[in-house]
Amino acid sequence: MTEWTMLCWQGSPEDAAAALRSLGWHAPGEDPADAVDPRIGGFIPAAGEAPQTFDGVAYVAVAAQGEVPLPPGLTPAGPQLFRALLGGF
Repeated sequence: MTEWTMLCWQGSPEDAAAALRSLGWHAPGEDPADAVDPRIGGFIPAAGEAPQTFDGVAYVAVAAQGEVPLPPGLTPAGPQLFRALLGGF
């Protein structure tokens, strides 16, 4: 059985996009990444979609197997806040 963890982060739109890119995500209008980090099972927002931003704060998440360090410039977003704003998978 595969164990997945939902990692919810918040920060500036630039830091959020950089963090997701480092794991294999791509923004609208960008070419797809060469390879998605093998620990990652999915992204919020999905690859090719822009992060949701509220009052200048972007909220992003990844479903991951194993440990993924907190990316620079981001802080954990409480799962209840994240689900209230964006839902989940």
